Amino acid sequence: MFNMSKKRWGVLAVGTMLTVGAAFPALTEAASPDNLPGIQQNMPPQGIHHKKHHGPRDGMGAFFPEYEQQLGLSKSDFDRYAKKGYRHGAIMNAALIAKTSGKSLDKIMSYKTADNSWKDVMEKVGITFDQLRQVHKDLASNAIAKKTGIDKASIAGLFDQKYHDRDIMMAAELSKLSSKPIGEIIGMKKINNSWRDVAQQLGVSDSAVRNDMMPPMHHHQNRNN
Repeated sequence: MFNMSKKRWGVLAVGTMLTVGAAFPALTEAASPDNLPGIQQNMPPQGIHHKKHHGPRDGMGAFFPEYEQQLGLSKSDFDRYAKKGYRHGAIMNAALIAKTSGKSLDKIMSYKTADNSWKDVMEKVGITFDQLRQVHKDLASNAIAKKTGIDKASIAGLFDQKYHDRDIMMAAELSKLSSKPIGEIIGMKKINNSWRDVAQQLGVSDSAVRNDMMPPMHHHQNRNN
């Protein structure tokens, strides 16, 4: 019987933060647009660990390909820009700005240099951080609903209540596996407990969560670790 350690549950919860939650921390935390990761333009492609992070089903994206699909990103987009020396986070930043502004990904990428910030790029294309956040909420709600089958309006309501992406995703996943309302599930998560504790309270096994949320290649890696 496979039992996930507390550390692996933590990794799983972080993985559900949606790829853009890592790329744009200010969407989910008290950070400013100036703190967003920049492009590593001068770094040669071989200096980037893109083996694990450049594809839509690698790294964080392995847990949440639906979000990258909502952004219109493909593996070829990640491959193409990784070869030019761009990190996964920079590509996600540009894709969200592109989606919000109606510009192409290539156009947004052309605006970002080593000497400016993502805030500068947003100002250039005429969008605000509130607009970016709204688009993120809509795309993330769509993606979580697609992944779990939970009602989109219920998910969007949790975003409006300022719950963190990863907590909303975990609540939706456990709602799916336990057949209990997502509002009830998220209310069970407290400061002094973990999502694994919540799952155990609901009678949801580690293996059920693991099998539903982690990609097949990750299952194989876990068996060998």
